[in-house]
Amino acid sequence: MGMRIWYNENHPHAAAWLADLMRRGLLPQGDIDTRSIKDVKAKELEAYGQCHFFAGIGGWPLALALAGWDHKRPVWSGSCPCQPWSKIGKHAGHDD
Repeated sequence: MGMRIWYNENHPHAAAWLADLMRRGLLPQGDIDTRSIKDVKAKELEAYGQCHFFAGIGGWPLALALAGWDHKRPVWSGSCPCQPWSKIGKHAGHDD
């Protein structure tokens, strides 16, 4: 059995995009957790060798693959939410 991969993305459109990329074989298979990061407990991540926080549409797994990082090696990645679109930002999109 390979390493378990966990993706966290609570935006429904981005989570669906991740699932589609996995179905098409463009991202390593993994579990998509759509909860808020505030609801994730450290204990829940112990079973995973790779964790991608705020996964978006899979930029980190793609960047790691392009850099030659084997998807079977452990890694944690995270990207801050895009402020123009997140609840933290002004919701001004490209005008922010």
